Amino acid sequence: MKEKKFQRYDADERKSSLIKSTLNCLKLDGYAGLSVRKITREANVSQGMINHHFGSIDSLVINAYDAISNEFFDQTNALIDSHKGSASEKLIIFFRSYISEDNLDPDLMKAWLVFWSLIRNSQDMASTYEYVNEKIETLLNNLLLNISKEEGLDITDTSLAAQSLIALLDGAWVRTCLSEKNLPPENTMKIFMKWLEAYKLGVFS
Repeated sequence: MKEKKFQRYDADERKSSLIKSTLNCLKLDGYAGLSVRKITREANVSQGMINHHFGSIDSLVINAYDAISNEFFDQTNALIDSHKGSASEKLIIFFRSYISEDNLDPDLMKAWLVFWSLIRNSQDMASTYEYVNEKIETLLNNLLLNISKEEGLDITDTSLAAQSLIALLDGAWVRTCLSEKNLPPENTMKIFMKWLEAYKLGVFS
């Protein structure tokens, strides 16, 4: 029997490949994708590479969560920064990005369910979650503050509004991923726009 030959990569390529393979396995198999054998086979590297580069499969999963979260944040933030319009328009860009076709991929939800399930049992995952959540909250908080300034709203403390919006975004995303028939993206967008309308009417004043 011929010995399987693994592809040779440099360290950064191997780490990137393992992270990508982890996401692919979780999208395909959910919790069952948390397998060293499956992940390394997908990446075409030896099983020892996970411990070599990440120390454990748990650390690899945390890195995968960090990677996919940062990818969404960086892409969305770039779209917002490049837009020259109002703060309201920039927030709408965020809404659209949140329910884009790629972000509403039902298979992607399998990976997120795994990530969320690890938060209670892993301090490292909990810390990463808090870090990611803080970045999103800060972005939304700044957008809401700018909306208040541009439109002369009497809302100086937007923290509660930003937290409320995150809860709405997450809940609507889950429901839309579970069944676009029951909550199609266009209705999800209407809900987001109604929230923005309520914000401007002073719900959080």
